[in-house]
Amino acid sequence: MVHRPASNVHMKTPKKKSLVLILACGVTAGLLTFLQSTSASPLQEDEEGFTKLGPPKRGEWRDSFKEPSQSYEKYTGGGVNRKSEKRSTFYLQPLGGAGKTYKETLDRMREYAEAFFGVTAKILEPIPMYEEALEKKRSQYDATMIIHLLADRIPEDALVYIGITEKDLYSEGLNFVFGEASLNWRCGVYSLVRYQTKDETLFARRSLNLLAHESGHILSIEHCVTYACVMQGANSLREDDGHPMHLCPIDLKKVLWNTGMNREDRYKKLLPLYEKWGLKPEAAWVSKRLGK
Repeated sequence: MVHRPASNVHMKTPKKKSLVLILACGVTAGLLTFLQSTSASPLQEDEEGFTKLGPPKRGEWRDSFKEPSQSYEKYTGGGVNRKSEKRSTFYLQPLGGAGKTYKETLDRMREYAEAFFGVTAKILEPIPMYEEALEKKRSQYDATMIIHLLADRIPEDALVYIGITEKDLYSEGLNFVFGEASLNWRCGVYSLVRYQTKDETLFARRSLNLLAHESGHILSIEHCVTYACVMQGANSLREDDGHPMHLCPIDLKKVLWNTGMNREDRYKKLLPLYEKWGLKPEAAWVSKRLGK
């Protein structure tokens, strides 16, 4: 999985004037190979239990892209997509057969969005996949085109509007992408097909991390380059699997400010979900935060 800078990959301006983020990208044309190295320093856990990052390993996201950190002050001082009376709902929009294929996954994602971001989350009725976005020679769908089409349907009260598909996606210059989003339109499209695995717990973890990471971007949160955090960028699925499900203290503060959530109440809502879904490491981490 290859991400490019800015918000999980790459910022560009398409034909319509809108900031578009190619999120959770796949392989670029011959660029960026994930290589293991033992030269990186070990991670250091600080006094709060959050893990600060050491130097990146060769081929990892931070080794490939030198992104600046986004401080809390920078985040709150800029123009961000923030929860309000008019924009307060997360919408999950199944495309094509995704509603049937990923029914249980979508239910989990809805529950997780409500606990993670403190919002009302809804699963909409499935709509047909946009076949005009199919590139037959590649047997893939153009994610940028789907974004434009989804933007015409975004509910007025949507804080985040996410299309979910079981079809493979691509974007210009990339062999494939896991997803793409527009900040201006507050919407994105994501494919779960490359996350699939026989390990049901791992697939659940991947799909929930996708929701958290990409929704974080739609809420204007940039990649984390300071801590082990769900908002870290990744050059590969393997690297992504190594990231935690929780937010670092800086990005947690951003989410609490954006949504008006209470830190302890948020953890209390997340804990039973992690336990129910068999996500033991994260359940243990949250229990520790709650002093249990």
